[in-house]
Amino acid sequence: MKRINQSVMTAVAACLLAATPIWTMPPQAEAAGSAQEQLPQQKEFSQEVQNTLDKLKEAIPEIKALRLERKSVGKPSFRNYPHQVWTVLLTDRPETGAEKSRLAYATARIELDAQTGRLLYLDVKNPAWASADYLDEKLAREKADAFLASMLGKDASQFKQSKALSRGKAGIGDGKGAMIEWVNSTVYYQTLINQIALDGNALSVSIDHAGHVIRFDAYNQIRPDEVKWPDPQKAISLEKAKQIYQDKLKMELEYVAEQPTSYSAPGRAEEKKPMLVYQPYGVYRIDALTGEVLDEPDQQAKESVQVKGEGKTIKIASQKEAEQWLKSRFGIDVAGATFEYDDHKDNLREGLQAIESYHWMDFTEKANQAFETITLTTDAASDRLIDFHLYLPERQEQKQKISVDEARKKAIAALQPYLDPAVSELTLFTFRHDEAIPDWVDKSKLEKRNEPREYYFNFQGKRNGIPVSDEFYRVGIDQVTGAVTGLSFHPIHPDIALPAATKLVSAQEAKETYQKEVELELVYYWEQYEDQRAPEPKLVYQRKREDSYRFVDATTGKLIEIKYR
Repeated sequence: MKRINQSVMTAVAACLLAATPIWTMPPQAEAAGSAQEQLPQQKEFSQEVQNTLDKLKEAIPEIKALRLERKSVGKPSFRNYPHQVWTVLLTDRPETGAEKSRLAYATARIELDAQTGRLLYLDVKNPAWASADYLDEKLAREKADAFLASMLGKDASQFKQSKALSRGKAGIGDGKGAMIEWVNSTVYYQTLINQIALDGNALSVSIDHAGHVIRFDAYNQIRPDEVKWPDPQKAISLEKAKQIYQDKLKMELEYVAEQPTSYSAPGRAEEKKPMLVYQPYGVYRIDALTGEVLDEPDQQAKESVQVKGEGKTIKIASQKEAEQWLKSRFGIDVAGATFEYDDHKDNLREGLQAIESYHWMDFTEKANQAFETITLTTDAASDRLIDFHLYLPERQEQKQKISVDEARKKAIAALQPYLDPAVSELTLFTFRHDEAIPDWVDKSKLEKRNEPREYYFNFQGKRNGIPVSDEFYRVGIDQVTGAVTGLSFHPIHPDIALPAATKLVSAQEAKETYQKEVELELVYYWEQYEDQRAPEPKLVYQRKREDSYRFVDATTGKLIEIKYR
C-alpha cells in the first residue's frame, strides 16, 4: 500500500512562492531555453501540420498578420514527449531595420506533433494585449470552450472542463530593465474515457483580459487508445466505497490562528479569524475494483520538543542594517558582492503579505569566499525578519559531516531565542525523500540528485498542547560546518487571541457531522512519478474536488464550508 506523507509545512512553500517576483526573461534566453535535440528532419510541414496551422489562424485571426521567423523539428529537450515536434516561431518584427525594442512586437510560439499535426503548445505575446485586469470567470470559460471547439471540432466532446481555474501573470523583459506583463485566467480540461474523467489536467487554455487565447498546453494529454482501461461495470458500489472512506476518516483538533472565512478572489482571503477546528484526515483514493485503500495518511515521524522562548525579534529596515546583522551574527562581510533589492509591490496588488527582500551574490571563487548567495526577506510593515538563507561555497575537501542529532541541537538553539515565551512546546517533523518513491518506479532512470548540503528541521507551534497549523518555523544547518544556513519564522501575530480549548465537541461527533457531507466520484487514475507512469491505470473512487473546503468548528460542532471564490 502506497502511503503519502502529510506535511504541515506546505504553507512554507506557499509563502515562498507568493514572495517570488514574476519570472522575466529576454527573448534570446527564452528561445535558448526551449532548444530541441535535432533529429533527421523533414523540411516542409505535412498536410496534417498545415491543417492545424490553418485552423489556428482562423481561431486567432491576429496570427495571420505575423510572419514566419523560424521553424524546426525534433524531439523537445525539456518535455517528456516521445515524438518529433515542429516548433514554429512567428512575429511581426521586420526582418531588417527594426528600431524598436523586441517588446514592441507581437510573437507566437506554436508546437505541433510532426506526424499527426496535433497542437501541443501555443504562446502568444502581443504588447497591445498587455493588461493587469482579469476577465470574468464565466466569460473566460466560454472563450476557452469556443477555442477548443474550433480546433478539435466534434473531438472536443472527449474533454470535460474542470472546476479548477487559476489566475496568474506572465511577463517578458528586454534584458535592459523594460518589461511588459499579461494576466491570464487558465481553464483546465480532463480527458473522458468511457464517459469517466481521467484524473489530472489534459489540456489548459489561458485567456487574457479581453478574451484572447494567449496560451494552450496539451503536452499532458493521454490518448485513450494508449492503454487498456479498467471496466467500470466491475466497480464496487458507491455505498461500499463511502463506508470504506468513513471507516478510515479521522478528525484532528488544531488551532488556525488566521483561518480565512471568505475570499474576495481565488487565493485572496478577504476575512480571517482565529479558530479551533477539527480537520479531516483520511484516505484519498480507493481502488474501485478491489476496495483497497491506495492513499492513506502516514504516521509521520515527529517528536515533541520542549522550548523556552525568549521573545526576541530580528528587525531589518535597510540594506545597511541587513549587512550589520550579517556581520554581527555570522561574521560575514558582503562588501564587494553584487546586491539586489526587491520591494515586491506585486504582493500588494495580489492581496499578499507586503514584504521586502535583500539579496547578495558572490561567485568569485576566491580562496576566502564566505558565501555564494544570501537572501533576507522581511515583513514590510514591521521590518521583522521572515526568512534567511545562506548558501555556502562547496568545499570539496570537507567530507566529514556532523550528526543529525548534533545538527538538531544547533537548530533548536538557533530558533529558541526568537520564540514567543508563551510557546513551551514545538513539534519537530522528520522527512525522508525516498519514502515517497512508489515501488514500481525504476530508480535507475530517475534524474540524479545532488546530495543535500544542509539538514532542514521543520517545527510546528503548539498552544495549550494543541497544534497550530499556521505557526511554523524552519532551520537549516550546514552538514559540514554546523553553521546556520536558513531561518524561517511564521509565528502567531501578537494581537491574535486563540479560542479557549473548553467545552469542545468530541472527535467522534465531529466525524459524524463531517462525513454526512462527503461526496465521492468515480475517476480513472494513472499514477505518475517524474517521467514514469505506473504499469497500468486504475479506476478509483475519490473525494469530489470542489471550489471550497470544509472543516468542523470544534466549539460549536457546526460544519464550516469556505468557498475559494
